[in-house]
Amino acid sequence: MLTHGILNAHLAAALAGLRHKDRFVISDCGLPVPPGVEVIDLALTFGVPRFEQVLDALNPELVLEAGVMAKEARGGIAETWVRDRFDVPLDFVDHDGDGGFKDLVHGTKFVVRTGETTSYANVIFRCGVPF
Repeated sequence: MLTHGILNAHLAAALAGLRHKDRFVISDCGLPVPPGVEVIDLALTFGVPRFEQVLDALNPELVLEAGVMAKEARGGIAETWVRDRFDVPLDFVDHDGDGGFKDLVHGTKFVVRTGETTSYANVIFRCGVPF
């Protein structure tokens, strides 16, 4: 049995399968996920687990090179949570519409659904490489 790191078997397997340039999402509990995109549902109740708790758990496990958030999150607490934990450039796009955040969820490897209820607490990360 594991004694540290990600204990959720589904999430651990998904993370182990990520490669350079792959994209994945960490979302609040309300983000719509398009058909064909895998959902790793960690949500238990509203607020559990928090978006920031999932960021904290994933931080030591990943090498990331960029992130995307909705313009509506700019300057808000969700942006702060991401910036405080990951030193990656963030781009901001409209939440809706062609080329918007919801549109960019298409083609991601998976979505990690949290119990977060803070509006626009969603980020798409692009994986880096550790060498």
